Amino acid sequence: MVSWSALGRSYGINVLRNNSKTLYAHQNVGFSIAKSLNAGHGHKIMAMQPSRWQWHKFKDMFHFYAMVGLIPVGLILFYCNVYIGPAELTPIPAGYNPKYWEYHRHPVTRFIARYMHCDPQQDYEKFMHFIDEEVQKAKLIRLEKEVIKKMGERSDYQAYYYRPMVNKYLRINQKVGNELVSRLGDDLED
Repeated sequence: MVSWSALGRSYGINVLRNNSKTLYAHQNVGFSIAKSLNAGHGHKIMAMQPSRWQWHKFKDMFHFYAMVGLIPVGLILFYCNVYIGPAELTPIPAGYNPKYWEYHRHPVTRFIARYMHCDPQQDYEKFMHFIDEEVQKAKLIRLEKEVIKKMGERSDYQAYYYRPMVNKYLRINQKVGNELVSRLGDDLED
């Protein structure tokens, strides 16, 4: 509709302009008084209007994704509903354990439950593992707080930041001290 109104608007403007002109015919040549002869082709006025590029791009993308996505999904759903249909409830044979996806009625729901979602038992076990890890973390935090409390009560000086002395340097100091004692003797006050 937009293109028809634009064509009609431009055609109407041209009709009014052509009717206002007075033509003089002289030797089969048409002259116009209302317009100068400058070898132009058509009118030189371009109406300023906002761009519709975004709107056209949106429509193109919408139609593309409708064709790519909605139509195949619609055909699959139509096929599943017409030819496969909903599942019927029947008694379970002896010795057979039904799978978790077999409890769903619609074939698409069964497909999603089987191939895209996890087993509910597996989800439950993952959740229980998460809870167990949190309980273990809480136990470690309680134990660490108790250790820090006992260190404060007993005035222990070793803590997490304590670095034990390297024995190599301790032995060197003892050796030098023993040599000094052997040279100078026990009486060092002089």
